[in-house]
Amino acid sequence: MRRLSGEICSQSARTRFMGELLPLEGWLNVELHCHLDTASPSDQHPDLTQVLLSVPPPEPSGQIDPRVVALTDYISRVMEMGAGIEEVERANPGQAAVYRHLAEALVPWLVAAPKRELKEAWDRGYEAARRRPGGKQK
Repeated sequence: MRRLSGEICSQSARTRFMGELLPLEGWLNVELHCHLDTASPSDQHPDLTQVLLSVPPPEPSGQIDPRVVALTDYISRVMEMGAGIEEVERANPGQAAVYRHLAEALVPWLVAAPKRELKEAWDRGYEAARRRPGGKQK
């Protein structure tokens, strides 16, 4: 079961949560087909309700991510001394499945890598500035 957190509302309404009455204009209506597990007062705002929903897993789209296909072929060519994934599939289907599985695991990691690096670079810069004479000390 996947837990979803946060309230569903427009961005302008979110900025007015603290201590003011919530406006009704600008709110979005969302229709969900799910199982309602619990409903309780929101711990973020007294005028809202916090709900826990169970939703079914997404249906497979039937489409293969082109990045996975390209990475699978690249892994195959590197590991099999130039043989593409189609050639490996004909000769050794089990090995081709291993390369596909590896590519499927690596693509999300590779997509997230620049975001992680940016955060780590920010953290390094913040720590360096904090250590500098005159910087904030914890």
